[in-house]
Amino acid sequence: MKKEIHREGSSQLKAELVEMHKSDLNSSATYALHFKTEDTNQFCDFTDKIVDIVSNLDIKHGSVSVFTPHTTTAILINESETGYINDFKRKIEEIIPSNSYYEHDDWEVRTENMQEDENVNGRSHVRGSIVGSTAITLPIVDGEILLGRWQRIFFVELDCSRSRRLFIQTNDIS
Repeated sequence: MKKEIHREGSSQLKAELVEMHKSDLNSSATYALHFKTEDTNQFCDFTDKIVDIVSNLDIKHGSVSVFTPHTTTAILINESETGYINDFKRKIEEIIPSNSYYEHDDWEVRTENMQEDENVNGRSHVRGSIVGSTAITLPIVDGEILLGRWQRIFFVELDCSRSRRLFIQTNDIS
């Protein structure tokens, strides 16, 4: 009998796009995306939004950088395939289990960067450090972001559902 597998791919979240700066000299610009994640280990696909930003700026040659200011998140490039995402979620729990001891969560030991409404999220900080980076930069050539055939740009939520920001900065060198 075949094992039933829960299939849940990447998410397309509603996001508010805020222009922070636009150059008067060329098509370089900085934007912020404001959104709310829904779950732990959620893959949020922002590829289309980033491609739209670059297309609307009419950049011929340059780069686009994507940055998350949150230490319990990561930016990843991979394919949007449900099996990969499910494998990721299973393996990250095996490697960095939620039910382990994390000194970050031990208020008897921890003395730095504390706040009253602190989440119990030591596992999320460790996951963020191991999983990926807080930023990526991709080249833009002939007006197109260079991505592989199946590659997508993901914001990965490694903590709990909450309000988040993602910064997109373009650099026009043409």
